[in-house]
Amino acid sequence: MENCQLECTDALKIIKSRDHDNSFFYCDPPYFNSDMGHYDGYSEQDFENLLSLLAKIKGKFLLSAYPSSILARYVKQFGWVELAIIQLIAVNAKYRKQELKTEMLGANYPFHLAQNYSSLLF
Repeated sequence: MENCQLECTDALKIIKSRDHDNSFFYCDPPYFNSDMGHYDGYSEQDFENLLSLLAKIKGKFLLSAYPSSILARYVKQFGWVELAIIQLIAVNAKYRKQELKTEMLGANYPFHLAQNYSSLLF
């Protein structure tokens, strides 16, 4: 993390102001298509605004999100790489009920998972 910069402000503003050929942005926005808890208010339009900006940047990005038709459209249109990660989640600990959850990783550069699937290699 030696050359990382962390900021707490509007993500679109940061991306626009810090974008260059060697930039890398990890984007983990609120998942508009889920129960957002204290992130309530982040909309589908906010997500589309983020994707629209990411489609124009010079640098690289890695985005995490739940599957959506909006993300699929941008992946197809701009040739982004995507990976679906399917995990078991505990829905109700009392009855040990588990369900599958799919989370998407999208990027504008090639990446792959390590052999043990526990870390990403960039």
